[in-house]
Amino acid sequence: MHATLLTPNRPALCLTLVLALASPWARADQAAKQADAAPCIEVQVNGERIPAWDCLQRKLAPAENNALQPNLPEAERLMRKPGNQLLQYNLEGTRQRMGDAFGRSVVPQRPAR
Repeated sequence: MHATLLTPNRPALCLTLVLALASPWARADQAAKQADAAPCIEVQVNGERIPAWDCLQRKLAPAENNALQPNLPEAERLMRKPGNQLLQYNLEGTRQRMGDAFGRSVVPQRPAR
């Protein structure tokens, strides 16, 4: 008789257990969102504005990627690099460097440093 009383309540018990376990993480996420939403406060002392650099750094920092980066083979890692790191030709970069002389002269308007 005791076992029959617990059987109908088992789904409710499981649901309660899942909600109880999930609540600390949900509260931690809400606290993190509230910390991100809080404004950065600047202070003015003797006419000099002092910005809250640590707050601005936190707000402008990229989101943390908790997923581990897979170990890629060297060829795959090189394929994923942007073209400017591989010293590939870039038409817009050449136009910027040559300026008005693009297509008319071999001497760039903005020489390489």
